[in-house]
Amino acid sequence: MDAWNLRGGQLKILAQNEIEEIHQRALDVLREVGCYFEHEKALEILKNHGASVDSSTGVVKFPRDMVEEALRVCPPSMLLAARDPKKDIHAEGDRVYFGPGTLPVKVRDLHTGEVRMGTLKDVEEFARLIDALEFIHFWKGMLTPCDVNQKVVELYTARAAFNNTTKQVSQTPFSTQGAIGLCRMGVAVAGGEEAFRQRPMILVNMLAVSPLQWTRENVGAIIALAERGCPIIVGSEPQGGTTGPTPLAGQLVLNVAESLAGITLTQLVRPNTPVMWGNVGSISDMHTGMFASGAVELGLINAAMNQIAKFYGLPTYSTGGMSDSKVSDAQAGVEKSLQVLTVALAGGNYIHDAAGMLETCLLSSHEQYVIDNEMLGMVARVLDGIRITPETLAFDAIREVGPRGNFMGLRHTLDHIRSEHYLPRLFDRATRETWEANGGKDIREVAREKAKEILATHEVEPLPPEVQEELEAIIQEAEETYGR
Repeated sequence: MDAWNLRGGQLKILAQNEIEEIHQRALDVLREVGCYFEHEKALEILKNHGASVDSSTGVVKFPRDMVEEALRVCPPSMLLAARDPKKDIHAEGDRVYFGPGTLPVKVRDLHTGEVRMGTLKDVEEFARLIDALEFIHFWKGMLTPCDVNQKVVELYTARAAFNNTTKQVSQTPFSTQGAIGLCRMGVAVAGGEEAFRQRPMILVNMLAVSPLQWTRENVGAIIALAERGCPIIVGSEPQGGTTGPTPLAGQLVLNVAESLAGITLTQLVRPNTPVMWGNVGSISDMHTGMFASGAVELGLINAAMNQIAKFYGLPTYSTGGMSDSKVSDAQAGVEKSLQVLTVALAGGNYIHDAAGMLETCLLSSHEQYVIDNEMLGMVARVLDGIRITPETLAFDAIREVGPRGNFMGLRHTLDHIRSEHYLPRLFDRATRETWEANGGKDIREVAREKAKEILATHEVEPLPPEVQEELEAIIQEAEETYGR
């Protein structure tokens, strides 16, 4: 199994006519209801290109042809480069990649088990950990450290990522200046602007605020990033029952409308800007009004949004692998695996939140990363499918063994075991007696030991000194300007 060449697309939640109906209703929302933009330059750009702009309210109504033209000029695929080219992400078609979640603030301490606020050292450790985990393909946020300047925290986090993993890096900014700083970091790691255009080293995400609004900072970042040709995630995250309609179909309509509004602006600023269609939508728990991150509906919504993105011919950014559980328990396992499998089978290109997070996106856990890597390996095996060839049909092997025989001694079995069967790196399949003789450890203990072993032994190729210096200079400039 090739972990870097996984393909989904086997699962279809929506029929073609249903996709087209959602598309038409979303266009109706943009034309008749509109979307709020908290940014004067964005309003000017949209008005100059034919949108109906109410400058007193900031609400923009979009002609159908403007939106459809923006979709037409979006690139259908996206190369997201890694420091190690063998770990590049090719977001296109039904290719599937998994990565961690965005912006938790707490950590379960690997040594004490204490839940505490995360630090920059934790960020560095998480980056080194996922660098070693074979089914986690990229870095995405992972933690917001509390011990650095919060006005420029995304720059410290991205630097920690670039220094501690050779996998592809994505980061969420907290300001327009922060988005520009992240792009500058990507350019520095790539080796200059021309090299960055060929091999963009960072992906920055921008999400609407549901319902139907784009904030000043996010819009400013979209404009600045598009002007620089930086790859952007453009999407939204309505929560059914609170910031979005309760019916999942209505939530899809809202999500599509909000995303199309942002994508249209992006392409008006700079046609052919690489855009990834984003979705982080789920439902709200109506007992509490809180975001239900582990809801099975999240998988359905994201699977459907992947189909819609493929209808538009866009690469996709999806959510799948979250849990509301506070610990690495059965609830976490069920919620995470159902979501990830559903979204992967739908062909999500860039599935974030797939590993490491607990407690409704608030907590990062070393053990959970290791456990989720195992789970993702099993999902990858499902995606790998069943190969039908004369060799795998095994007629000659069956004839050789015959009635009442055994296949264990055959060369054919040895030749195919690794390609046909997923062999667990972590999960236990031994007898109870063997398990007890080995200490009777549950999965959290085993994962904790594995995480400690990785952090004690895994080394990452460092950035060149001149690049490290340039990243430090970007941070210091930010500290001295908007970081005060």
